[in-house]
Amino acid sequence: MTPGSGARPAVYDPAGGALTVVGTAELVRKGALGAREVVEDALERIARLDPALGAFVHVDAEGAVRRAREVDGKVARGDDPGPLAGVPLGVKELHAVAGWPFAMGSALHAERVARHTSTLVARAVAAGAVPVGLTASPEFGRASFTASRLHGVTRNPWNPALTPGGSSGGSAAAVAAGMVPVATGTDGAGSLRIPASYCGLVGFKGTYGRVPRGPYHWGTAENDHYGVLTRTVRDTARYLDCVCGADEYDRSSLPAPAEPFESALAALLDAGALRGLRVAWAPDLGNAPCDPEVAAVVGAVAEKFAAEAGVRRVDAGLRLEAACGAAFRTLSVADVHAELREAAGRLGDVHPTVRRYGDAAAALDADALVDAHQARARLVAELAGAFERFDLLLTPATQVPAFAAEGPMPTEIAGRAVDHWGALAVTFPFNLSGHPAVSVPAGTAGGAPVGLQIVGRRHQDATVLAAAAAVEALGAAPGR
Repeated sequence: MTPGSGARPAVYDPAGGALTVVGTAELVRKGALGAREVVEDALERIARLDPALGAFVHVDAEGAVRRAREVDGKVARGDDPGPLAGVPLGVKELHAVAGWPFAMGSALHAERVARHTSTLVARAVAAGAVPVGLTASPEFGRASFTASRLHGVTRNPWNPALTPGGSSGGSAAAVAAGMVPVATGTDGAGSLRIPASYCGLVGFKGTYGRVPRGPYHWGTAENDHYGVLTRTVRDTARYLDCVCGADEYDRSSLPAPAEPFESALAALLDAGALRGLRVAWAPDLGNAPCDPEVAAVVGAVAEKFAAEAGVRRVDAGLRLEAACGAAFRTLSVADVHAELREAAGRLGDVHPTVRRYGDAAAALDADALVDAHQARARLVAELAGAFERFDLLLTPATQVPAFAAEGPMPTEIAGRAVDHWGALAVTFPFNLSGHPAVSVPAGTAGGAPVGLQIVGRRHQDATVLAAAAAVEALGAAPGR
C-alpha cells in the first residue's frame, strides 16, 4: 500500500462480504441470511486473514456455530432473535467470557480460565450476537500499541508494518479487516479512540458509567470506560442500545437513556439539531505537541464539518494544567499495582512497559494519591467551565500517526520530547473527567488512517454520536 494513498487495507477483502452490524442483524431477522452462514464466513475470514495480523488470541469456532444455530432456530420459529441477531462479535481479552481463556495479555495468567461473563458481552448475546473469539490486548491494556510476551505483535490491516493502536488493537484490526463487524474494547486513556483512529473506525467512549463494567471489575483509578469498535456510527448506537443500563455489579453504571441511541441519532440529524452549536477546535488542548500532518489532515475535516453542519466556531480557550498528566500517571500506576502485587517474584515475565508501572508503584505514597484526586477535581471544574463556552470540542484522536507495530511508544512529537503518555495527551484528560468522546475517521496521515475526536458534555452522548455521524457523512474515511 502506498503511504497516504487512502487505498483499501492491505488485507481488506470486500468480496468476502464484510457486513455492518445493522445490515447483518436485519438480514438475519428477516430470514434473508442465516446466522450460521454469517458466522461461518467470519470464521473463514479469521482463518485466512488473521495469521498476518494477530488480531485474535482465541477462537471458539464450535461454540460460535452452535450459538448461530440457536439464532437461526428462533428465526425459523417466528421469534425475534434480537437487534444483534447473528452478528459475529470479537471480545477484547480484558473482558471475561465464561469458559474462555482470561489471561489479559499477561504470561502471569496464561492458564487462567474465566468463570463469569462480562455484562457488555452477556447483554449482547441476549440480543442475538455471536461471540467468536478473544482479540489481542497489550498486557493489562497498558500501551497504545498491541504486543505482549504471551501473544506477540498485532498489526494494522491498512499497513501491517504499523500498529493498529492499543490497547484495543486486536479488536480494531479484526473489525478493520472485516473479520467481524464489531468487537468490544476498553478505554482507560484512549484505548478505544486511538485504535479507531489508526484503523479507520468508530471508537466511542461514553460518559463514565454509560457501558457497565460488571461483574467483578477490579480497577482502582476509575478512569476506564467500556465500549466497542465498529465501522459506522449507527452500528455503535445499535450495540450501545443493547448493553447500556444500570448493572447491580457496577456501582458507577448509569440508567439507560430515555430514548435509544439509534433512534435519537436519527432524530437529531433529521431535526438539524447540530446547527448553531458552538464548536471549538483545539489540536493540542493548549499544551500538548501535535504532529503537523495529523493536525492539518484532521483540522481540514473539522473545518468541513463546521461549514456543512452549520455549527459556530469558537475559541477553545483551554490550557490544561501539567498536574493533570501527573494525576493520570499516579492513578494508572496504582491500577497496575493491583494486577502485579501478587507477582513479586515473576516480574521478569511481564512486558517492560508494565514492569515500569510496577517499579513506579513502589514510590507511591498517600500524598501522591491525594494530589492526583485533587488534580482530577480541578480538571473536572475547568472542563465544566469550558463547556459553558462551547458545546463540542474537536481534537485529533491522537497527536501522532501510527508507528511501528512492535512499538515502542513515541518519544518525540513535533520536535518535543515526550514520555510514555505523550501520545495520549488529547485523550486521557477525558478519562479522568468522564466526558463522552468519539474518534471518527478523518483521512490518512503517515500511511494509515487518522481520526477526529469529538468531545461533549457529560451525559450528552447522543449529541456526540450525532456529530460523529455528520462527520461520517462527509466521506472523509479512508477508502470511501
